[in-house]
Amino acid sequence: MAGRGEGNRPPRRTLGDYAYQQRPKHYKNIVTHPFNNKVVELKPTLLSLIGSYPFAGMDHEDPYTHLSTFMELYNTMGASDEDVEVVYLRAFPFSLTCKAKIWLQSHPNKSLNTSEEVEETFTRRFFPSSRFISAKLAITFFSQWSDEPLCETWERFKSLLLRCPNHSFDDATQLHIFYSGLRP
Repeated sequence: MAGRGEGNRPPRRTLGDYAYQQRPKHYKNIVTHPFNNKVVELKPTLLSLIGSYPFAGMDHEDPYTHLSTFMELYNTMGASDEDVEVVYLRAFPFSLTCKAKIWLQSHPNKSLNTSEEVEETFTRRFFPSSRFISAKLAITFFSQWSDEPLCETWERFKSLLLRCPNHSFDDATQLHIFYSGLRP
């Protein structure tokens, strides 16, 4: 080690130093103040209310229903039009738990900038094309169950349509599918 003095040596590190991580590398996956630096206070009661309707990312859960419920809840805050986006972005992580929370945390730091981006990535992950195709087929091949009253059949058909909001069936096609699925 000629020409290298004692002062130029890097500090000695132990194996434990390499295993020790001081803090997480990513604090926020969603940009919380994309449009302004104004701080919007989220009331603990609102966060508690949002947290009482969590989405865990399980197969039986409907991401569109979760988004609808979440929007109903965060709209109760009464934020001004300019603050709605900030409220959405700050409150959405509180609506997730388990697998869905891990999914959100797996995104790079500040990679989600708008509510549209959050919704798009959320639905793409938890309502993938295979699930979309299955939901659309359930609508296409809809039929009334034996001994099912007409009013319950209609409610079940409407619920299928709600579970797949991008089904692209116009009103006339929906009526035809429903009518064709009725028992004599």
